[in-house]
Amino acid sequence: MHLQMTSRLLAAAFLSLVAGCQGEPTQSPEGSQSATLSAKADCVQRFDGITTCAKGNATLATSEKGVQVLGLKDAKTDGVSSTFNAGITWSQQAQIRVGSQNGSITLSARDGDQVVSALRITSSADRVVNVTPAFTGSSEGNYRMNVYRDGRLVSTTHQPASFSITFYDWWSFVNWWNSHWNFFNWRHYVHGGDRSLDGACAWRIGSPGTTFSVRGADGKTVVGDTAEFVEEIGDGAYPYRHFSGIDVNASATDFLVTGESFGQEK
Repeated sequence: MHLQMTSRLLAAAFLSLVAGCQGEPTQSPEGSQSATLSAKADCVQRFDGITTCAKGNATLATSEKGVQVLGLKDAKTDGVSSTFNAGITWSQQAQIRVGSQNGSITLSARDGDQVVSALRITSSADRVVNVTPAFTGSSEGNYRMNVYRDGRLVSTTHQPASFSITFYDWWSFVNWWNSHWNFFNWRHYVHGGDRSLDGACAWRIGSPGTTFSVRGADGKTVVGDTAEFVEEIGDGAYPYRHFSGIDVNASATDFLVTGESFGQEK
């Protein structure tokens, strides 16, 4: 089913990657391979337990506001890499200005050097933004999309591997985007008791205080405030219990990390 999303306002976007990622990855998502860290070892430890390093041509500058990431010209190589020890949850708050109709952001979750899941967000003409999740836990790479409103599930659809979701009227993505990204290991006792998702990767995107519309092939429109992309677990998949880093690559004019944290299994 081809889905089209219309967002009335996503100026304060909330994204999360639900992880654990069952399965021995057979390949990395296209375009999500971890780029080489800056040759000058431009790294800081601004946030507790996290080493933040520049990637590609990017440079870092710290202040009381957070970590400013500069030099983001090419989303394939330039960005910021966060590394920590045996994480099961991760959160980053950032202010991003893409600044052009061709800007993009790619989030990549890593287990060591292996990218286990990625989310690519690309802007284009007419205020259109395409969002494409990629999963490696099974050869199929299929995923389900859940839409929530006020914490209540209002829609679930199933999508093929690397199916791109189109958002409309997301002009804040180009102008100034206050984002909140999260990454955590899926646990059935936390997420509605669905044991089939244990160890799955998932991405979650929403807009606090606002709603968006989802239009399916049947023409029906569903209104929600959170969309979730959850990996479909393949037979015989092997779950990762922890992850060690998140890379955020971007082609953007401004990128300020204002907060970041991670959690470990108790």
